[in-house]
Amino acid sequence: MRHTAIISISVLAMASWASSAAADDGWGGGPVLLGAYGFTGSTGCLYAPGSGSTPPSPGNTTPEPNAGFNSSLQPIYHPTAFSNSNAVEGIRTFLGDGNGTVKATEIGFVPPPTPGPTGYPAFPPSAESANFSYSFTYVVNPDGTWTSNMVPGSFSGTFVSGPRTGQTFTTTIPMLTGLIGVGALNLTAVGLTPTVEIQTFSNGDVYPRICHRSRVFMKLRPSDDGHEGGGHEGGGQGGYH
Repeated sequence: MRHTAIISISVLAMASWASSAAADDGWGGGPVLLGAYGFTGSTGCLYAPGSGSTPPSPGNTTPEPNAGFNSSLQPIYHPTAFSNSNAVEGIRTFLGDGNGTVKATEIGFVPPPTPGPTGYPAFPPSAESANFSYSFTYVVNPDGTWTSNMVPGSFSGTFVSGPRTGQTFTTTIPMLTGLIGVGALNLTAVGLTPTVEIQTFSNGDVYPRICHRSRVFMKLRPSDDGHEGGGHEGGGQGGYH
């Protein structure tokens, strides 16, 4: 009897541990991600700014009429199309209720060829860095995956080096999808669908773009949560994330 009781207690303990582990891994079907995660990653973007006779005025929020992409995801006006690439580092904080925040820094460059030398837009190759932040919502799925969407209008960025130093900018970021590691200690995220984004600069430039981006996250110690204001995630020509 005593031997049977010990076995029963052990079985119950193992079952309880397994249930807890499954929930910690993000397989419990609820918003179990919680706390601060440090991350690094990369972003590359193709820009389709179109063209115009004169630059727009500061505060403009409308792209050029021939800006953007066609149904084959090609720039409508390709002579001014350009690309950029950057590395990002930051802290993504999950609040445990399906909401969270990102604070990040990126460093990148715009390689040749670039638009110009005359008309609008026109600029040489350059390097830059920028700080940015935004809010997001997220969902943890029963199969061990998670998705994240930026809260519209929450993105705020500022260039700290390069030709756009001092300018601010906003952008749209499409849904990211990722995997949850054992114990939710590590995460991944990537954009799976080519989506047109709009990047708006304080000098009046408004550039449609299509980007690829990937991120790898690691859970930070609770004592590190307070550092989330010094983190890093994003980019630009002179700030193109």
